[in-house]
Amino acid sequence: MKLNQMTNLKHLLLIPFVVSFLGCLNHNKGNEQKMQSESTRTVQEKTFIELGGEKQYVEMTGASDGLPVLLFLHGGPGWPQTPHLRYFNTDLTKEIILVSWDQSGCGQSYMHSPNPKNLGPESLVNDAHELTQYLKKKFNTEKIFLVGFSYGSVIGMKLAEKYPDDYYAYIGVSQVISVAESWDVSMQWLKEQAQKRNEKAVLKKLDLIEKKDSTVCATILDCFMSKYELVVKYGGTVYDKNLAKEIEKAESMYEDYKDYDWFEAFNYTSARMDGVAFRTDISHIKELKVPVYFMGGRHDWNLPSIVAENHLNKMTAPIKKFIWFEKSGHEVPDEEAERFNQTIIEIVKEKATSKG
Repeated sequence: MKLNQMTNLKHLLLIPFVVSFLGCLNHNKGNEQKMQSESTRTVQEKTFIELGGEKQYVEMTGASDGLPVLLFLHGGPGWPQTPHLRYFNTDLTKEIILVSWDQSGCGQSYMHSPNPKNLGPESLVNDAHELTQYLKKKFNTEKIFLVGFSYGSVIGMKLAEKYPDDYYAYIGVSQVISVAESWDVSMQWLKEQAQKRNEKAVLKKLDLIEKKDSTVCATILDCFMSKYELVVKYGGTVYDKNLAKEIEKAESMYEDYKDYDWFEAFNYTSARMDGVAFRTDISHIKELKVPVYFMGGRHDWNLPSIVAENHLNKMTAPIKKFIWFEKSGHEVPDEEAERFNQTIIEIVKEKATSKG
């Protein structure tokens, strides 16, 4: 056989091998792409989950299903945060799986079930515990992160105290400790504002509120709202008035909340819970076995942050830190959204890395 014929024969024999080899490479490449795709699957879920025997709305959003999980507990009680989180806090979803839950008696949970079977301080804690177990199982994680905002911080503190093994860290935003103590600090601030402006009508109204006069305090909710109106008047809720308009916009811009009556649900929840939120005192919780971070607005005179800072100083925890937001009132996640988002991400990354 001539040399050139032998060379051609070798080439022909090699072709099946090369084709097979390239096929294996392409197959392996395809498997790698598939595995990579599966490991970075985005999370975008809006659903109803049974908690406490009631279908309740839960929204889960994240760039990957392998990211740390954070459960956000809104305030009120009866004031959902879901539209706010969509509008102001979507940057969180690049680094974490953000879970927003409309608690029983509010938001889409209320629209789905306007007369829930269970609605009270303990049932809210139990529902949150159930949701935590659901999230741990769904995302195959031993622990999650917990944020409690305003009244949600009462639920959060109780959860972190009772079930420390469920959480990497607890983050209290506009943390509630003692409503009575906060009330006294808030009232003193209001008096100072009225005296500076020599507003005698406001001073008279404050006197009526202090005396629990029936014209302004027929119910505990009326009493709260009478004071709250004055706090708003002097800029003690949202520090930047322009941002107040943005917050209102966030509450009405999403189709699934356009028909939602915010005050109807808030009043319903308050009545069902017999105004218990306005008598809250969790100052007995002086130790948590998880890292604790409190975030407070320097201009929050609805629930003055100084009360929470003073309490944190007395607490025992593996790590504890108070973080001031200098341009915020009560609505820290909305008012300083960029800094809030970054601070949350930093805490999550630090604790998730240390597995602590």
